[in-house]
Amino acid sequence: MSFAVAVWSYAYFLWQISGNQYDALLWIRILNIGSIFIPIFYVHWILVLLSLNKKNKKIIVFSYLSGVLFVLFSLSVLFVKGVKPMLMFKFWPQAGIVYTAYIIVYIFLVTYGLNKLIGSLKQYGGHKAAQVKYVIFGSIIGFAGGATNFFLWYNIPIPPYGNVLVALYTIILSYATIVHRFMDVKLALRRSSVFIASIISLIIPAFFIKYALYSLFSFSTTLLDTIILMIALAVFTPLKKYYYSLANKYFFSSLYDSKEVIEKISDRLSSTLEVKNVYTYVSDILANIFHARSLGILTYDEAKKEYILRHAMGLDASLQKKFKADPVLQKDFADQSNPIIVEELRHSAYRKYKNTINLLTSLGIEILMPLNVKNKSVGLLVLGPKESGDMYNDEDLDVLKVVGAQMAISLENGLLYEETKNFNKKLRHEIDIATADLKEANEKLKKLDEAKSEFISIASHQLRTPLTAIKGYISMMLEGDFGQLTEPEHDSLEKVFDSNERLIKLVENLLNISRIESGRLQFNFEEVQLEEMVGSVMEELSGSAKKKGLIIEYKKPEAELPKVNIDDEKIRQVVMNLIDNAIKYTKKGNITVSLRQDGNAIEFCVSDSGMGINPDDLPNLFQKFSRGTGTSLIHTEGTGLGLYVARQMMEAHHGKIWAESQGDGMGSRFCFRLPIIR
Repeated sequence: MSFAVAVWSYAYFLWQISGNQYDALLWIRILNIGSIFIPIFYVHWILVLLSLNKKNKKIIVFSYLSGVLFVLFSLSVLFVKGVKPMLMFKFWPQAGIVYTAYIIVYIFLVTYGLNKLIGSLKQYGGHKAAQVKYVIFGSIIGFAGGATNFFLWYNIPIPPYGNVLVALYTIILSYATIVHRFMDVKLALRRSSVFIASIISLIIPAFFIKYALYSLFSFSTTLLDTIILMIALAVFTPLKKYYYSLANKYFFSSLYDSKEVIEKISDRLSSTLEVKNVYTYVSDILANIFHARSLGILTYDEAKKEYILRHAMGLDASLQKKFKADPVLQKDFADQSNPIIVEELRHSAYRKYKNTINLLTSLGIEILMPLNVKNKSVGLLVLGPKESGDMYNDEDLDVLKVVGAQMAISLENGLLYEETKNFNKKLRHEIDIATADLKEANEKLKKLDEAKSEFISIASHQLRTPLTAIKGYISMMLEGDFGQLTEPEHDSLEKVFDSNERLIKLVENLLNISRIESGRLQFNFEEVQLEEMVGSVMEELSGSAKKKGLIIEYKKPEAELPKVNIDDEKIRQVVMNLIDNAIKYTKKGNITVSLRQDGNAIEFCVSDSGMGINPDDLPNLFQKFSRGTGTSLIHTEGTGLGLYVARQMMEAHHGKIWAESQGDGMGSRFCFRLPIIR
């Protein structure tokens, strides 16, 4: 839209200084092209701003089609009949019949956009409402000013004095950008500055090196350019990172990779249950990327409706440690997991939050991030202003939302763990006082634990039946037994089928773990030809691999292998788990399944070209609820139970299971060995 206004303004200027009617008419036609697309781009922009562009595709298509049609007519006398002197203008255009149609569409599109903006005010609050209000104000000023040009086209003697108002929309939107975070211009400028500095730092030395080498030696120009380009490409990324670090260190620009920050916090939080560690990890990382002058973490007491300061960095903790929750603020923001920006509260509804805002201002707090788990308040993360004086931008708020969600879960787990530790201390104290009574209580706890395992076992059994029935009926639907499905219906049912499969696997794993831990897992050993069973699993899973575009290969042994004495169903589950994992964690490339005799054992292996395994994760890979670093970014539904169950199954068969990998991004290899029948 701004580009269209620029075309209109530039052509307007050149039209006014034209020395003859032919030049004036040329610039008027160019001016009309900009004018035609101003309301079209305006409506498209408004719909994108309000996230309504997908629901209003018809109006967008209509706008652009009418624009193309008007542009074609703009070169004819049907749009501009000609030019003649009007008031103080030597060459003023005269409207044709199509120009009148254009004005009708112009008024319709502008009215449509304004109507959408005004209607959105009911659903927005805070800074979003302020943004919309400024856009409405700017739109009215700009379009009202521009519309004063239309009168002279129809010989109505009203000069276009409103043109000066068109420039005001830029000032109004600039104000909204700076005060109400309408667009994050500062962040874009900082990043582009780092990028440009990196490019310049490469181009200038490269130019001088090329000039020097070309002057001294008879190098081939193409070869020299290729070598310099390859060196520049290799140096660019580390050079850019170096400039980022300089910007952060000396200018507090808060330039960071949000994905790296989120993954780093996620890995740190998943490695601890200690509340103090949660406080330290989060505050250290956020302080490093935001350069905030102060940071605090508070927990929420639901019964007393108050927040308690647990961790402070840069805050004067001696002033106050307990804060009563503001019920209005709690309902409008905290319960909705929305970040709260103190300055925006002051602008939007100061009277509602007056006491709270005064308290936050006195403590030097600029932003609050509620920590919620399933709509339940766990605590609050508060940040003071940045050292640089910059405002918290949209990327900062997005990072805080993700970090807040992760931290809330870790904080709740840590508090529960803390309660458990306190309970254990109390339990030990009671043992010292009354050993006999506690022994009896301990027996009851054992029975409760057994009852828990029994409950899990029964619940898993009860879940298997309906899940199996669901799987059967969905399979029948997908195969067309109940009639032909449309493509959306087929896709939806496939997603339901996949989710049901994950539930079945989870229930099976829980059931196996329950039986393993209670010593009730039964095995039905029999002599099995392992290559036949592996081939059957390959047939079942090859479809999943092909859907992802993976090449999956089964290297069958050339000669028949000796039989092994195993529980066919349980080893099949292990084989399926290993191959299925390879498919899940391999984005592209190939998967190879092999089976061979190695001495007095049969060795099965699955190799893939997937994400690989961090060396630090290998020792814990087969532990319960253990998952590799970064696996949650590739496959979110994993539980960390499959490999644990596989290890238990192998140990029960006197076998061995292990994993190998060169590291992250280098693929992985999972193998097991089973003894041959003698």
